[in-house]
Amino acid sequence: MNMRSYYMNRIMKFTKALYFCIMLIISSTVSAQFQSHNLFVEVDVSKTGDEIVKYGRIVYNEKNSPRRKYFKKDVNKAMFLDTLSSDLNELPLEKRNTLFYIHGMWASGWSFLKGNHRKMQTEMWSNKSNPNGMVVTVIWHCKLNYFENKEMALKSGKILAPLIRQIHDVCALASDNSKTNYLIHSMGHRVFEAIWQDQLTENMKYHADNIVMAGADLESNAFEDGEVLRNIDYFSKDIVLYVHNNDRVLGVSKVINDKNRLGLDGIQNLDKVSNAILQVDVSVIIDNEDAPSRLSNHIYFYTSPT
Repeated sequence: MNMRSYYMNRIMKFTKALYFCIMLIISSTVSAQFQSHNLFVEVDVSKTGDEIVKYGRIVYNEKNSPRRKYFKKDVNKAMFLDTLSSDLNELPLEKRNTLFYIHGMWASGWSFLKGNHRKMQTEMWSNKSNPNGMVVTVIWHCKLNYFENKEMALKSGKILAPLIRQIHDVCALASDNSKTNYLIHSMGHRVFEAIWQDQLTENMKYHADNIVMAGADLESNAFEDGEVLRNIDYFSKDIVLYVHNNDRVLGVSKVINDKNRLGLDGIQNLDKVSNAILQVDVSVIIDNEDAPSRLSNHIYFYTSPT
């Protein structure tokens, strides 16, 4: 063997060893991540018939970049619930918990949802400590007019409420200790309001374990007797309300509605609401990672490392 062949052979062996090491590192990194299931329910009240509600799955590549995959048009509610049940039963018992994520106004476009889900997948959902093996994203569509959108949000929630009840039933069967949690943003609280009103009508047939409310575009007295989220502690014993007193989006909403906003001004009289509600002032957050979020102070729940 001449020197050239000798060195070429050494280089080939080194390259193979390097390739093996790289693949080992990649595989160990991937295995260190947890892959949650992410289904979505999409409602568009401006449409009719079978086009009102659609179902699908959000999948992620190795870089946590999401892709939306609609189920076939002939997939109905029963089939969606079967898929949910199957996905839950694939998970380890300790991961058979479900998070409902309800976005805010004008956030149904895929460009926004894509960035939103990429960030939350990277920071939260793929983390091994994440207890929620199932994420159900509620996508609701709206138009330009703010007040029209409030009505569309309420109507969307009313349409989805029976399905949400059935999802809770499926989740309860997945494990004796399964939990359901909610992450709600901005006008998504109007969607939740309608779901909650359905809960009151249905005599509290299901419960949530944790509710996180960020940038809530509701009136500040929403939790008080006679108001839209009255008796919310019957639904969940752990409700966290984030308040940012420089939320500029809610500042505009306050002017438009001529009323204090829950996510901006907070609860005005804590003595009138349940002890299950924990109000957290996040006004000190200044580490949002992009210019729009720094300007608005409204989407801190996923753009701030804090």
